[in-house]
Amino acid sequence: MRYTEVMHIAAVPNRNSPPALLLRESFRQNGKVKNRTLANLSPWPAARIEALRRLLRGEFDQAADLSLAPQLGPVFALLFVLKRMAEGLGIAAVLGHSRLAKLGLFLVWARVAHQGSRLSAVRWAEDQAVAEVLDLGKFDEDDLYATRDDLAARQERIEKALYRRYLGCRGCFSTT
Repeated sequence: MRYTEVMHIAAVPNRNSPPALLLRESFRQNGKVKNRTLANLSPWPAARIEALRRLLRGEFDQAADLSLAPQLGPVFALLFVLKRMAEGLGIAAVLGHSRLAKLGLFLVWARVAHQGSRLSAVRWAEDQAVAEVLDLGKFDEDDLYATRDDLAARQERIEKALYRRYLGCRGCFSTT
């Protein structure tokens, strides 16, 4: 009857050759310690054998603890690229720098990248780096509805400012 089994790496002398490096299992049977060879590790590189030895000792056990595993942060690249595009087109400057202006810019980005409702945009923002890219705190769908009302009230001024920018930069949009 086996009680405890322990795997280890053993170096077994080999007369005129280097010692054989064996992966072994030790166990008790009828009160006696027995060994069983599971694999010959002699052809392995020394670094790989040492890594296996450390693994068998339990040195990497904490790495398997999911609470210590690296956590995925908010998505940054998409919003960063959209911000650069908005700056290049002048949209960011025309909207302004207030909280409502930043939320307006977020609404534009959400329409381009997410294409959902305002409620779904709020949920989408939870996984995005909105705070980092826009320097914007938490918001909800009511904030986005208020932003939409603000944009509607300023629509004509925003469109005229963007058109003036376009006229001043006609060569910027050339495809040739």
